[in-house]
Amino acid sequence: MKLYLVTEDDRQVWVAALAHEVMYTYVANTGMFHNNNALRNDFYMVRNFTYDEIGTAEARRLIAQGVGTLDDPDTIAMWRADQSPLPPADVLAMAAGSNE
Repeated sequence: MKLYLVTEDDRQVWVAALAHEVMYTYVANTGMFHNNNALRNDFYMVRNFTYDEIGTAEARRLIAQGVGTLDDPDTIAMWRADQSPLPPADVLAMAAGSNE
């Protein structure tokens, strides 16, 4: 599993984790990582965003800083309805085991 800071221009948008071609993004409003197929498609095909590989310490810092906080109530409700989010501790432990 690899971790990325996803940016658009100079704005930090997501802390993301890529595992076996599945992209998860940390949503601060839920406190969890969620499968984000649209971002996966961007990563592999479109590249509207910039992806900088980061380590677990940087991911923890960015999460604590609030990267991944959303403002749109409908989008937040969609992520809250996700039935299979991943806890950050699990994602970061998997990333640490495969990267560092």
